[in-house]
Amino acid sequence: MSFLTDILRRRKKGDDHFVFLLTVTLVVLLSVFGLFPITYSPRSRERFQFSIKHLIYCMLVTILFASVYVRQMYQDYIHNQLNLQDATKLYSYMNVIVTVVNYITQMVMGRQVARMMRRVPLFSTLRVFKIDRKIIWRSVGTSLIKVIAFPLILEITLVIQQRHYEPELNWMWSLYKLYPMIISNLLNNCYYGAMIIVKAILQALNARLKNQLKEVNYMQREDQIKLTTPYYRMQKFCSLADEMDIMAEQYMIVYTHSNNYLKPQALSMILSLICHLLGMTVGFFMQYYNLADTFISGKVYDGFGALINLVFLGISLAEIVMLAHLCNDILEETSKTGRILQNIDYLHADCRYKQAIFTFSLMILNMKFRIKPLGLFELDMSLIMNVFSSMSGFLIILVQGDLWQRA
Repeated sequence: MSFLTDILRRRKKGDDHFVFLLTVTLVVLLSVFGLFPITYSPRSRERFQFSIKHLIYCMLVTILFASVYVRQMYQDYIHNQLNLQDATKLYSYMNVIVTVVNYITQMVMGRQVARMMRRVPLFSTLRVFKIDRKIIWRSVGTSLIKVIAFPLILEITLVIQQRHYEPELNWMWSLYKLYPMIISNLLNNCYYGAMIIVKAILQALNARLKNQLKEVNYMQREDQIKLTTPYYRMQKFCSLADEMDIMAEQYMIVYTHSNNYLKPQALSMILSLICHLLGMTVGFFMQYYNLADTFISGKVYDGFGALINLVFLGISLAEIVMLAHLCNDILEETSKTGRILQNIDYLHADCRYKQAIFTFSLMILNMKFRIKPLGLFELDMSLIMNVFSSMSGFLIILVQGDLWQRA
């Protein structure tokens, strides 16, 4: 509650409340679902602190979740009901495993996460740039698709499937199946929301840098050089150099803290991507399997089951595409920063301004902005091709094995 109060206070001061609303929503969800063993104290210098009380709550939630869902998986295994060809059950099993891993890792890394959040100057960084509201609205709308639209689609699919196969059950049982699917993606949604903020900051930084490029290149014209005195030009370039140093500092903050934030989310992200890869592989294979049963074995085509598989397949594909597209946009913005600096004409600029450009350019060259969870692979548009190539290899093996059995 103190976190909400502090956010509302900041909103009254005129900060962009959309970003803060997104931040507080994710923090509240993490706390409620037992993935945030951290307390927020607005009166303390270290506002985010590791809390034993919150840790105990997270442990209780983890034990309760494992006693229900892991026990159910064990019961299915004992009674030979562990059907991995059912897209719903497979998706649920994988998300249960990912959720348990997320609970454990967040409790183990609680102190590290608290230190990281204390050091992130999010509010002060946002105050430096005037972020366009249209950009924020588009970003928030995209995040709402992941947070609200995808779970809603899954819930509707589960309700329809339950009414088709188990009409005697209450529709509330579909929420039982949906819960692990939501929790397993919650950390990834937090990272996605953080990267949305990073993208907005980089876009605002590049917009300000473009304005400076136009102003500096205009001052390099011969007619402008003759119209202004050397003292005025020196004063103006010193002012621009100070602004350049601020942008370089903010760029360093974005680079450092975005990489630090990736570390506690990396394992969850990799496991989630593996789940989506396996889910898509099984989904495509079941589409082939139903068609093969119809045209080779002469069985009736299970259109309803194929449609359910298609929904889960589409959600997994959309999750991968949205993550890859966002990370690729961030990398494009960072490369755009370097290109803008290269286009600045500083031939007749003051030495102080030249030094600021050299420092900023050298910093960008040395950083080499990359998004690599656990250093295994880069998150950009190549991720989509890597997923499809891996999935194609798995499908070839599965299809060949099925055809060999049918022969």
